[in-house]
Amino acid sequence: MLTISNITLFISNFCIFSKLNFQAGKGDRIGLVGPNGAGKTTLLRLIAGRYEPEEGSVNLQKDSKVGFLEQDVLEISLDQSVREFAMHAFDEVKEIEKRLNEIGLKISEQTDYESEGYMKLLEDMERLNNRFTILEGDRIESKTEEVLEGLGFSTEQLSQPLERFSGGWRMRAVLAKLLLQRPDVLMLDEPTNHLDIDSIEWLEQYLRTYEGAVVIVSHDRYFLNRMVNQIAELRNKKIFTYTGNYDKFEIQREEQVEQQQREFEAQQKEIAETERFIERFRYKATKAKQVQSRVKQLDKVERIEEPDGGNKQMAFRFPDPPQSGKVVMEIKNLKKTYPVPDGPDVKVFTNAQDMHIERGDKIALIGPNGAGKSTLARILYGEEPFDGTRAEGHNVLMTFFAQHLADVLESDRTVLEEMESQARTSDVRSRIRSILGSFLFSGDDVFKPISVLSGGERGRVALAKTLLQPANFLILDEPTNHLDMSSKEVLIQALNEYKGTILAVSHDRYFLSQFATKIWRVEHGRVMEYDGGYDYYEWKRAQQLEESAGEEKAEAARQDKEKKAAAPPEERRAGPKSKEQKRMEAEIRKKFGNKTRELRKEVEKLEKQMAEYEKQKLALDEKLADTEFYQSDKANESVVEHSRIIKKLDEVTDKWAELSEELEKIEEIQDKELQKL
Repeated sequence: MLTISNITLFISNFCIFSKLNFQAGKGDRIGLVGPNGAGKTTLLRLIAGRYEPEEGSVNLQKDSKVGFLEQDVLEISLDQSVREFAMHAFDEVKEIEKRLNEIGLKISEQTDYESEGYMKLLEDMERLNNRFTILEGDRIESKTEEVLEGLGFSTEQLSQPLERFSGGWRMRAVLAKLLLQRPDVLMLDEPTNHLDIDSIEWLEQYLRTYEGAVVIVSHDRYFLNRMVNQIAELRNKKIFTYTGNYDKFEIQREEQVEQQQREFEAQQKEIAETERFIERFRYKATKAKQVQSRVKQLDKVERIEEPDGGNKQMAFRFPDPPQSGKVVMEIKNLKKTYPVPDGPDVKVFTNAQDMHIERGDKIALIGPNGAGKSTLARILYGEEPFDGTRAEGHNVLMTFFAQHLADVLESDRTVLEEMESQARTSDVRSRIRSILGSFLFSGDDVFKPISVLSGGERGRVALAKTLLQPANFLILDEPTNHLDMSSKEVLIQALNEYKGTILAVSHDRYFLSQFATKIWRVEHGRVMEYDGGYDYYEWKRAQQLEESAGEEKAEAARQDKEKKAAAPPEERRAGPKSKEQKRMEAEIRKKFGNKTRELRKEVEKLEKQMAEYEKQKLALDEKLADTEFYQSDKANESVVEHSRIIKKLDEVTDKWAELSEELEKIEEIQDKELQKL
C-alpha cells in the first residue's frame, strides 16, 4: 500500500534521513517513535507530499489515498458549522448526487431509446449508483454525527460555527473529517493530545475496525500498547521495525542494543589487534606482504556502529515536604455555576457534594472535556470561587501546575530568569542551576530565551518551577503535556517517591495507572469516587455501565408490561398460558402448518428461479449493450434468448406475487385465531 525506498532528505543543509526504507500494508497499525528531533513529523509530511527528497521515492498503491492529521490546525473556514465542516469528507458523494440528477434530467429528455447516447447515459447512471452505494451515500449525515459525537461533541454543538470552539475542539473536527474520508493510509500525529479519556477510548474502538494502514506518532504509551502491532523507530536517520506493541518493542530493542554492543566491542577488539600488527611490522621487509594484506582486510571491514548511549533524561525528585495534618482539604456543598451574559448560565457542579482529601492520597482526576476537572483543581487550590466552603488542613503547603503554565511563560525572559522570578529566598536561588540541570538545561542552555524553546522544553521549565517552593500537596493539571515517554517515566518515579499528597488531572491512562491510588471522575455535575487505581476504576466502571444497561432494559420491560396491562382485553393475554391454551394453540398451528409450509417451499423455489433469470438477463444486457456484439453470428440468437428470459421472468414473478399474497392471508387468519384464545 505504501513503500518508501532509499529516501535521503536534507532540511536547511541538515541531513534528516539517509537511505531510509519503510513500508505499510493494509491492516498494519504502526507506532512511529523516536527521540524529539528524530524526524517523526517530518516523515509524515514527506509521505503527505510536503517535502521532496534529494533521492529515493515514496510509492503508493494505485488509487490509494493518504490522510494526515497534523498537530496544529491548518487554515480552515471558521464560519461553517461543525457538521458542515466534517461533511466535506463526502464531497465525492455530493458530486455523484449532482451528476445523477443531471443524468436523470437528460434521460427524461431522450426520445431515441436505442441510440448510443441513451445507452451511455444508462451506463454512467449504473456506474455512479454503484459508487454511491459503496460510499454509503444515503448515510452521510448519520455517519457524520456518529463520529463527531464519538469525539465528544454534543448534538447541540454540531450546528454551532467553528469560531466558537477552542483550537483543541477544532482539531477534533479536523480528526472527524479525516476519519470520515477513510483514506487508505491514515497518519495521525499525536491524536490523543486534544481528546479526553472517553474520546480516546471511542477512537480506539473506531480504529480497530479500520481497513487501511494506520501510522501513529504518539507519546501516549497506553494508546500505543492498545492500538499498534508494529513499532517503527527512527534512529540514526533510519527506521528500525519491531513486531508487537510498545512494551514488546522496549524488550526487543534492549536485546538488540545489547547484541549490537557485543558485536561492536568484538569488532573493535579485532580492529585494534589488526592495527597493532600493522604498526608493529610496518617497516619489516619480511612482513611487508602480511602487513599489506592486513591493511586491505581492514579497509574492507564494514564498521558496526556503536549503539546510542540513549538520550539524556530528566533526573529529579520532589524534595521531602514538611508533614501536613491528616486531613489535607475539605470541601463542603460543592456547587459551581458560570454566569453567561447573553445566554443560560453554565452549571458545572450541581450536587452540593462534600469532598475529603487525606494526607498521602494520590488522586487522579478524570472525565470528559468541559465536565469541570480544571475548575475543581482551581477550587482546591483556592483561586476559583464557588458556592460552598473550602477548608485547608493543618500546615498544608500547595503547589499548582496549571495545564497552560508552559504556554504563559514570559517569552522575553531566559530560562534562568524565568526560574529566578519565582525564587523567593537566597537558598532557593542557589539551587536553581542544579534544578535546571536535572531538567536537561545545562551550560548555556539556561540562557536560551523562552521564545525559542520547543513545547517539550517549555513543559520541562514549567515543571522545574514546581520544585522552587516546598509543598506537601501537589495539584497538577495535565503535567505530561509535551513530555516524551522517558520524561514521563521520570515524573512517574518522582511522584511515586513523593511523600506528600497529589491530585493530578490527566487523560494519559498509562501515567494515571502508574501512580494513582484513587480515581475521581467528574461527570454530570458531580464527582464519582473510586477507591483504587486506574485498572480497578476501569473494571468497576465497566460493571456500572453493564448494570446501568440492565436497569434500562428492565425499565423498558416494565413499561412494556404496563402498556400491555392497559390495553383492551382483546389485545392482550394476561398471565401464563394454561395447558388448554397451549393445546389449542398447537391445534391451530397444525391446522394451518401444512398449507403454509408448502406455500413457503414454493415461494422460495420461485425466488431462486427469479434470481437465476435475473442473472441470465443481466449477462445478456451486458452483451447487447455492446454495439460491436451485433456484428457477430450470435447476435440474433441472443436477442431471441433475451426476450424469452424476460417473458419467463415475468411469469415467475407473477406466480411468486400470487403465492406470497396467499401465504400472507393464511398467516393473518392464523394470527387472528391465536389472538382469540
